[in-house]
Amino acid sequence: MHLFDLLLMLLFLFFSQRCLMYTPIIIIIFFFFSGEMYCRVMILRMAASSSSSTDASSKYTRSKSPYEVLGVTASVSFDEIKARYHELTRYYHPDMPHGDPARFREINAAYRVLRAAEREKKSEKIDPGSFRAERSHKNGDYQTDGHARYQDCRYGPAERPQRHGLLREIFWLYECYELAIVVGAAVAVLIIATERYLLVRRMTLEKRARIRAMDEGLPPSMPLVLEDGMLQKYNVRVPKEEIEIDNAMVKEEAYHRRATQRRFEDFREFLFVYDPDGVTSRRVTTKRFSIQYIDEALIPARCSHVWEFNSEMKNKQYDSIVSGVVEALAATSWATPDVQYIAPLMARGLATIPMNSPETAKWTFVEYKDIDKKGEPACVLALKNNRFGRLGMCQRVTVTGSNSLSPRLVIKQEADLKSGTLSAKSLVRGGALPVKDLSIPLEQMKL
Repeated sequence: MHLFDLLLMLLFLFFSQRCLMYTPIIIIIFFFFSGEMYCRVMILRMAASSSSSTDASSKYTRSKSPYEVLGVTASVSFDEIKARYHELTRYYHPDMPHGDPARFREINAAYRVLRAAEREKKSEKIDPGSFRAERSHKNGDYQTDGHARYQDCRYGPAERPQRHGLLREIFWLYECYELAIVVGAAVAVLIIATERYLLVRRMTLEKRARIRAMDEGLPPSMPLVLEDGMLQKYNVRVPKEEIEIDNAMVKEEAYHRRATQRRFEDFREFLFVYDPDGVTSRRVTTKRFSIQYIDEALIPARCSHVWEFNSEMKNKQYDSIVSGVVEALAATSWATPDVQYIAPLMARGLATIPMNSPETAKWTFVEYKDIDKKGEPACVLALKNNRFGRLGMCQRVTVTGSNSLSPRLVIKQEADLKSGTLSAKSLVRGGALPVKDLSIPLEQMKL
């Protein structure tokens, strides 16, 4: 690709939408071609010096006859001259270790002269004028310098100008107008790239200053001004129909994920799928502590449901008993009706949330805390993993709720109490876990 066309393409890339991405590449290519230009100038210098030495040696060579150059006599046949020529060219070829470019050119020139003379003898049409013209044309190959051939074609042998230094060599290589366009385009690219670099640097410094001000609690330097249309947009009450549409879309997405998703990251995501109406009102907290902080003998008396499993046995893992745990919790008549709804969901969530899996702890407790009443959370479920011996960890999962989140269960319980189907004494409340003070280090406790 021509250098000028390549620079035009680079300028087009630079002024595109992603010009900032291509700016370093353009700068690198510019310096690459600058280095290439320098290398060519150095080559031209070497060529000029070698051509001057060639001219000096050619004067000495012209004093010799072609036969003397090839090392033969005039009486030998042309076949012997040709064989001698091939022998000398193989020996003095520039690619050979002992090659001599000047000697190689002399041999070629001498052979061409003798070959032309031989052809004229065979044709028996020896014309001195045409012979000299052909010889001068053949001697054009004797000049290996391309610059000399260019000047011969442009000015003629008689008007061939002298070499005038480095500037004439550069203008011959690129021509004046092309060199000016290339240099101008390169300067424009460098100027615009510098301007873009300064702009990006200024924006980066301003962003860092804003982040630093926010971390220090200071107001940002950029004023936060809202448009009047934006203020009016949020002052208008949202229509009830749009709220119902949003709720329906949330429920539809929750139903879809409930049918397809098998694992969840935490209880927040789990409740968004299985309890979309109460996910904003409930709060789930998880704590882990050592088994030494709890009295295991009091767990069956404090927790309403106690189940055992073994995570190392294939048919006795938690996944094999989770359906029975869910059914038992849903069938229990709780003093707080909301527990009958949320407790089975929590038991099911333990099987789908790897972070809260009961298989990593010796005891897993599920507690319920009524936000409408003050008091300690009540233990509704205790899961024991028989994989662990005397040591192990305990996991405590506490969920908050209220009867207002399960109005249907509240109405059903009140109806059962009035009809006598359910008595107040049969309602299950659960108790507080026998957990010791977790702030006391283990080395200070009497174990």
